[in-house]
Amino acid sequence: MKARILITALLAAAATPALAATSIGTFKQWGAYTSSDSNGKMCFVASQPQSSKYQPNNVSARDPVFFMVTTIPGKNIRNEASTIIGYPFADNVKVTVEIDGSNKFTMFTDKDSAWIENPSQEADLIAAMQKGTRMTVIGKSRRGTLTTDTYSLSGITAALDAMAKECP
Repeated sequence: MKARILITALLAAAATPALAATSIGTFKQWGAYTSSDSNGKMCFVASQPQSSKYQPNNVSARDPVFFMVTTIPGKNIRNEASTIIGYPFADNVKVTVEIDGSNKFTMFTDKDSAWIENPSQEADLIAAMQKGTRMTVIGKSRRGTLTTDTYSLSGITAALDAMAKECP
């Protein structure tokens, strides 16, 4: 769990333009990045939602929202999927990730981030993302707002390929 929290913190920092992340390239709706710190070199791909829906729809502003896949070779972390949702999740709530409305995966939450609940399904999620066209991420905020973020999967395979070359 500590490694996952650290990864999310690094991703949030690296995804912020003012901080040290180097772009490997932009691939349609997905960007590929690299960063280094005391944990060594890290690579990740990230995208922001194309659309967001809220229930109820009187939502105040959210922090930036990202879905990411991370590789940290020095920590033997490969293709770890996560999301930063832009608000604190409700306690003990799960996040649902759907690829093209059929392939469903469950993520556990901590503060404003979520990771795949069953790590043995991580490769299945990544494969579904590469084959799919649309991904929805559904979560519930601490204030009770149900949020559905929709991502395009256009460019995810090329971004993952670029990441794999940079962080073999």
